Amino acid sequence: MPKPHTLKQSEGNRNFLSGNKMKVVKRIFVIAALAVPMAIGTPANGFDKMDLQKLISTKACEACDLSDANLREVELSGALLSHANLSNAELGGANLSFAKLSHIDLRGADLWGANLMKTDLRNSNLSKANFSFANLRGSNLAFANMREADLGVANLSGADLYYADLQGANLHKANLRDANLHGANLTFVNLKNAKLEGVNLCKTKMPWGEDSSGCTE
Repeated sequence: MPKPHTLKQSEGNRNFLSGNKMKVVKRIFVIAALAVPMAIGTPANGFDKMDLQKLISTKACEACDLSDANLREVELSGALLSHANLSNAELGGANLSFAKLSHIDLRGADLWGANLMKTDLRNSNLSKANFSFANLRGSNLAFANMREADLGVANLSGADLYYADLQGANLHKANLRDANLHGANLTFVNLKNAKLEGVNLCKTKMPWGEDSSGCTE
């Protein structure tokens, strides 16, 4: 038969442990409750919402951060986006014809079926971007970084690709009629069934070697 003071001591220990457990549970609950609004308030995407609103309302947002933004099928013809960051942005079906996009960052962006007719893309970074079925007719891509870009079935007729870097790009069934490829680098490019009639080849690095057949100097 345990002594009365021993029973009281055991009950005291149980109460003490129970009280400590309740305090730990309360602390966990408070921490979780504080974490929820913080998680909700943190944007899931990297772009600046103010920059996005500015672009939609004015069609002008130079040097803006629009990385990872969803701009599918948006109307941006004639937009001013020079030096902007649109890396990994969703631009499938968007209308960017006649837009000013020089020095833009479109790395990894999706521009499937987009309209970029006569768009200024000089000195832009388009590496690993998806331009499948896009319309780039008459666009200016001089000095653009297009490494490993997907340009399958894209329309590049009359485009200026002066010293553009297309190493490892996919140009399967692309239309390059009358395009300027002076100094362009097409090493390791897939040109299967591509239309090359009338292209200007001068100091051009083709998959089979340098081709200067179009040089007039």
